[in-house]
Amino acid sequence: MPTDKALPLSRLGLFMVLGIFFLLFGFGSTPASGNLVATPWDKVIHLLVFSALAFGLSAARPKAPISAVAALALGIGLADELHQYLVPTRQPSIDDWLADAAGTFCGLLLWHWLGRRRLNGSACRP
Repeated sequence: MPTDKALPLSRLGLFMVLGIFFLLFGFGSTPASGNLVATPWDKVIHLLVFSALAFGLSAARPKAPISAVAALALGIGLADELHQYLVPTRQPSIDDWLADAAGTFCGLLLWHWLGRRRLNGSACRP
């Protein structure tokens, strides 16, 4: 029986994705979520959230094709922008979706650089 108590990377990725879903579609559905961050800094938040989402999706399903992960993350971004029509204090924006796309790209790069190295056991050791 393994004694390693570290959280497996795939489970960590799943928790990341679930947490982001809660933020986007749970908290993001409340009027309090509108105008939390001033423009243009809201684009930085989009980039960071979708970087984490793409990394989390990749970690949760490490054998999934990169195109499938990208399509799923971009679809989630589009769904988030469309769902903002239903929230009184929020407004959808193509600029937000483009920031989501940039974040998705960054998260996939991070996964390729960091996540796959860890799975292959080739991470740098001190």
